[in-house]
Amino acid sequence: MTFMERSVKHYLAIKAARQIREEIEKAGLDDLKAVADAGKSIIGIYLKSCSPEEKKRLKQDGNTLARMGVTPEMVLAELAGQNEELSSIMEKRKDYKRSEISNLKAFLEEEEAKK
Repeated sequence: MTFMERSVKHYLAIKAARQIREEIEKAGLDDLKAVADAGKSIIGIYLKSCSPEEKKRLKQDGNTLARMGVTPEMVLAELAGQNEELSSIMEKRKDYKRSEISNLKAFLEEEEAKK
């Protein structure tokens, strides 16, 4: 993989994470630690609050990123890097991090299964 390809993948992961972070903030999930402590998925709560149109767009964007080699792990790692509270949760709870990655993958695979 060339430097340019790696740079593009990294840029896309940053952009996707920023968009998710902004959407989570807009959805009012202010106390992420409380959500995580309750055993609830931050990603799942956000996705449930999305309209069908938003979900469709997110799936299309996510699957486009996947085809370009940007994985849910990359996006979630970048998202944690942009949010101290989320980073702390992910560092302390590896099973929670795996669960959130699994939720993202399942969401994206829903769309692929329909095709």
